[in-house]
Amino acid sequence: MKDKLNLVDKLSKEDNIIQNHSLSCISPDDAKYGKASTKLKEYLSAAAEWGACAYVQKVLLETRVEFGQAEKTNLYEVIEAMDKFDPLNAALLEAEVTKHDQLAVIEEIGRFVSPETKALLHPGTTSYDILDTARSYLFKEAWNNVIRPEITNTLEKLCDLSDISIDTLQVGRTHLQDTSPILFGSMIAGYAARIADRLEKCDTFFGDLKGKVSGIVGTGASVDMVIGEGKSIDFEKSALDKLGLKPDYTATQVVQKEGLADVGHGITTLMCVLGDFANDMRILYSSAINEVTSRDNVERLGGSSADATKNNPINYENIAGTVPVVESAMRVFYSIIQTDLQRDLRSSKQARYQPQAMMAETYESFLRVNRELSQLSINEDVMAKNLERVRNNPSEAMVAILRGEKWVHPEYGVGHDFVKEMGKRAKKERRPLLEVALEDSEFRTLYDGLSENKSAILGGKLENYLGSSSNRAQQNLKYVRSVIK
Repeated sequence: MKDKLNLVDKLSKEDNIIQNHSLSCISPDDAKYGKASTKLKEYLSAAAEWGACAYVQKVLLETRVEFGQAEKTNLYEVIEAMDKFDPLNAALLEAEVTKHDQLAVIEEIGRFVSPETKALLHPGTTSYDILDTARSYLFKEAWNNVIRPEITNTLEKLCDLSDISIDTLQVGRTHLQDTSPILFGSMIAGYAARIADRLEKCDTFFGDLKGKVSGIVGTGASVDMVIGEGKSIDFEKSALDKLGLKPDYTATQVVQKEGLADVGHGITTLMCVLGDFANDMRILYSSAINEVTSRDNVERLGGSSADATKNNPINYENIAGTVPVVESAMRVFYSIIQTDLQRDLRSSKQARYQPQAMMAETYESFLRVNRELSQLSINEDVMAKNLERVRNNPSEAMVAILRGEKWVHPEYGVGHDFVKEMGKRAKKERRPLLEVALEDSEFRTLYDGLSENKSAILGGKLENYLGSSSNRAQQNLKYVRSVIK
C-alpha cells in the first residue's frame, strides 16, 4: 500500500523538477493549476514575453529592409538568431549586465549577429514601442489560438445539450420559488447565446489591441531620423501590419490602455455569464433539487473529506468562485489608463499582472466547464417529479388566462386577486388549485366557456404552456452556431 502511494518515484526526472518548481510558485496559475495553463505559457509567460520582444525587433528590421534602410543579409542573420535566442540568458543579462529589459534583448540577439546588424536593431524606438507592441501581439494570439477555441468547445457542447433536452420540461424558478415551466434545452440555449455574445465582444476588443513604433514621446521624430524624414507613420503601419496590430496614434511613450481595459471588461462579463451558468447548475445539482448530476462524480464520490458518499459540484463551485477573482483585475485596468504626461512607472508595474492572470483564470474555468458538460447527466424523472407541484398549482398560468378573458370576480375582483384567494385555500387544504377554484360558481361558468387548450393547461397540462420557448431556443442556437462558424 505504501508503495502505491509513493507517486514521486513514478515521475520522470524532468517531471520531478517541473512539479517541484510548481510547488514553489506563488501564483496558483503556475502552482496548483499550472498544468491547466500549459498552453497559455506559450503566450503569457515571462519566456514568451522575452521571445516576443525579440520577434518585434526582427519585424522592425524586416520593415527597415523594405524601406531601404538595411540589407537582406542583416535580416537573415537575425532570423537565424531567433532560433538561438535564450529567454533565460536575456533575463540574466537584464539582472546582471544591462539593468534594462529591452537592452538585454538587443544584447542577446547581438550574441548571434554581426556588430553591423546589431547596430540596425531598435531603429529610433523606445522600450515600450517593443514591450507594449509585443504584449498586444501575445494577448491577441493567446485569445485566438488558445482561449477562444476552448470557449467555442463550450458552445458546441451547450448546443448539443440543448438539442437533446429541448423537449424536457423543467420547473421555472424565480426567487428560488417554483413557478410556470420552462424547457431545460431552452434555458441551456439561452446561456449559450449569452456566452456567444460575450465571445463576439471579446473578439472585437482583442481585435482592437494596438501597438506603437513612434519613439520616446510618440511623435515619430526619432524614427524619422533613422528611417527617413516623413516616413515614420508609414514605417509604423507596415511593421504593425506584420503583427496583426493597429497603430495607436494617441500613443505617448506607451500605448494607451483603454483598449486593455476593454479587453478586461469583455473577459469579466464573459466570466460573469459563465459564473451565472455554473451557479445555476450548482443549484440544480443540490440534494434538494437533484435535476442534474455528473456521471464522473457519481462514480468517484468522495468530494468531502468527512462524508465519503457526497457528490459535490466541485467544478461548478470553482468556476463561480473564480468570477470575483477575475473581476478584481478591473481595478488594475482602470488605474493603468492613468499616466503622468508621457509616461511613468506605475502602469509598467501594473501591466506585469493583468490581463495575463485573468486570461489564465478564464481559460482554466472553461476547461472545467467542458469537463463537466462532457459528464453531465439530466435526471429527467426528478425534473418530472418536481414539476408535479406546479401541475397541481398552475397559479401563474391561471392568472394569465383570466387576464386574457378580461374576467372580474364579483367578490374577489380581478383574476389575480381571485387566484390568490383560491391558492391560499388550496395550499391550506392540500388540494389542486383547479379543484378548489371550480367550487366557485362564477369561475365554473367562465371555465366551461374556455377553449380546450386553456382548460387543459389549468388541469396541469403544462406542455401546452410554453409559448414560443422552443422557437426562442432555436433562434439562440442559430446565433450561437453562426458565432462558432
